[in-house]
Amino acid sequence: MADTTLDQGVPFAALASKLEQICSKAKWLAYIAVAVMPVLICADVMCRLLHTGVPGALELQENLLVLTTYGLIAWLQSRDQHMSIDFVYKHFTGGMKSWADVFVSSMTFTILSVLSWESLQTFITKIGTLSVELYLPLELYYWIPVFGLTLTLLVVALQVVRHIVAAFRDGHALSAALALVAAGLLVYLPFWYRESDYEVSSLILGLIGFALLFFFLFMKMPIGWSMCTIGALGCIAIYRSVNAALAVMGSTPYSATASYNLVALPLFVLMGCMILYSGISVDLFNSANKWIGHLPGGMGMAGVAGCTGFAAVCGDSLSTAVTMGSVSLPEMQRLRYDPALSTGSLAAGGTLGILIPPSSGFIIYGIVTEVSIGRLFMAGLIPGLLLAGMFMAYIYITAVRHPERAPRGPQYTLAEKVQSSLGLLPILALFVLVLGSIVTGICSPTEGGAVGVAGAFFYALARRKLNWRNLLASLEETSILTSRIMCIMMGVGVLGFFFAQSRLPFLLADFI
Repeated sequence: MADTTLDQGVPFAALASKLEQICSKAKWLAYIAVAVMPVLICADVMCRLLHTGVPGALELQENLLVLTTYGLIAWLQSRDQHMSIDFVYKHFTGGMKSWADVFVSSMTFTILSVLSWESLQTFITKIGTLSVELYLPLELYYWIPVFGLTLTLLVVALQVVRHIVAAFRDGHALSAALALVAAGLLVYLPFWYRESDYEVSSLILGLIGFALLFFFLFMKMPIGWSMCTIGALGCIAIYRSVNAALAVMGSTPYSATASYNLVALPLFVLMGCMILYSGISVDLFNSANKWIGHLPGGMGMAGVAGCTGFAAVCGDSLSTAVTMGSVSLPEMQRLRYDPALSTGSLAAGGTLGILIPPSSGFIIYGIVTEVSIGRLFMAGLIPGLLLAGMFMAYIYITAVRHPERAPRGPQYTLAEKVQSSLGLLPILALFVLVLGSIVTGICSPTEGGAVGVAGAFFYALARRKLNWRNLLASLEETSILTSRIMCIMMGVGVLGFFFAQSRLPFLLADFI
């Protein structure tokens, strides 16, 4: 879906411009929340060492995560930056593309209307109720999803108008009309089923929902909204009660995002961002290059080694591949490496970002499956190192067999090698501190992430790499990734009710 920033002459351009301003200001709520999280947690850890604690620390952490999520979802929606799948959609042209745009925006508008309204009803029911730890009125917290979802709803409403106008302008009025009809029929279908005498098993309903989910995803509907839509329609059909389905939609936007364990996600991402802007990626590659760059395929192996080191402080595969690629790929091109080997080695090395701890994927997996995040971190360490070794062995063997594909780099003295490694000791110490404190039980994964942020902050400060621009960029990248993932977690929460009622996961598990 397109940006809500409309050109002159497009309907509601003034309203779109105003919405853009509100979304841009609302995202600062997310930035502030992300900045406060590690400060609050580190203060709580320090107080705990003194046998005290920060009052309401857990409650505040959870609601800072809620603020991060909903402060940015409208801004992400306006820029089409929610997580989605486009490998099918990108092949659409003409009327099919217009149909997909109108259909997806219409379905998104429908589900956001329900989410916004039911979140408002939940907010109203919480008026006069006090929180558990700080005894604050709960409406202070529950207004956040209402604000974020309502603002996103307005953004999507303008997107629906824009797509319909574009379809008529391009001569695809019939496609737009058919898309609106298809969306209307799909929304009506569970209501028809609820009132009809027609019966199918819960398993069949679950399989239908599963198929529709993939259909929505292939139409490039954001993953979170796709899950929410299927979950809502499925609950209406399977419960045969609109009120029961809507109760799920009203409570999930807050409950799915107010999770203490998920607070670890933005903390580890923020730690990686701060380490990135401290220049560690260059140091990692240069050190690896000086030690092994003179070997056959040495520059490629150095890129994989750099990815391994960066993965230990990043936790994200895409960031690892992009960051180390920007450093090592120009050097490999300078030596006239085979393009397939150079890009392939970096793409493979980038996958280590989500395997070597701390891993954002492990954090999410641990929450969903209720598995110890600390144990998952330890489980990923040895396989990650084994994969790195196998990648480097493949590059070496390829370079020995085909020297022209991976020319050798220059030779360096032992003193230069040792000197290049000394600068990596603070990062190694930070990695040991964070992972060690989690594994030994001194800190929870969330607290370990906050400690890592503090260490990365002082490391960047000591290297004089920390400035307002880099700090703001770190907060922005962290907030965007967190909000995108938390929207999916909200979708998981809604979809989970439907699939649990259909017993589809249990039946599939039994079958497997």
